[in-house]
Amino acid sequence: MMQNKPIDFIERNNIKSLLALLRDWIAILLIIAFSIWADNIVVYLVSIWIIGLFQFALGEAMLHEAVHDNLFTEKSWHEKLEFIYGLPFLRTIHYYRKHHFAHHKYLWSEGDYVPEDYEILGLNKQDKNVFFIMFIKPFFGLSLYYFLVEVLYPFIQDIWTFDTLKTSYKRYLFWIIVILGFSWSGHLGILFFYWFVPLSWCFSSYSIFSEVQQHFNTYSGTRSLVNPFYDFLFHNGGYHYVHHLCPTIPWYKLAEAHQALCADNPDISHGIMDTYRQFLRKTQDGIVTQIIVERG
Repeated sequence: MMQNKPIDFIERNNIKSLLALLRDWIAILLIIAFSIWADNIVVYLVSIWIIGLFQFALGEAMLHEAVHDNLFTEKSWHEKLEFIYGLPFLRTIHYYRKHHFAHHKYLWSEGDYVPEDYEILGLNKQDKNVFFIMFIKPFFGLSLYYFLVEVLYPFIQDIWTFDTLKTSYKRYLFWIIVILGFSWSGHLGILFFYWFVPLSWCFSSYSIFSEVQQHFNTYSGTRSLVNPFYDFLFHNGGYHYVHHLCPTIPWYKLAEAHQALCADNPDISHGIMDTYRQFLRKTQDGIVTQIIVERG
């Protein structure tokens, strides 16, 4: 029987999710090992951008799935296992949920953080240079600002907030153990150059692009990036419209659900260049371009 309802695609598979997580960690470790062996600055620079890709697959795509309880059959596992996909990125499921669920509930209205983020990026300006905003600014500093504001500041802020600290103590305990371990072994430099540099620079650059490509300059409010390589790398993270349609569909069923439920969505991109061309579409009736953000 043909599957044509969201509930038909809702299931959980522990093996598939654990193998996907293992793939990303193995890739990161192999790239680090190769770069250290090569001992070459060009290899290092290429390596950290590839590491950033797999960091994004883990610390964004899979953490995002965990936030929606889409990875494991046991709901409690999602927080118990956040040391795999959350804590290494200075993030917790509790903090992510607090902001992300509002995005789903209030998409493109007051309460959604996306319109304000687009305003800050300068995407609502009439004379904006989209290429400069998306591909030049992140490379030369915007990604570091994003990391400081979106990741590091909440990490530090939680220390002084007792109610938040009760749900975030694992994050500090995790990093105390990691830093002490690398320090005692004499490999603190590896932690800095092969984890924090790609996390603050490359991971953050990919995060900025992802947030914009998902919703900016769309007819429906949400864009799907349907590309085999992109969706293999990021665990079907490009199928964003169907995710908003039914957030409880797990990552490995999104492609099938997209084809059955919303393949005719007007906002489908087939690659990065296709997405960029859609960014440049002229404002016209029906395109969601901006929301007026009231300043307090």
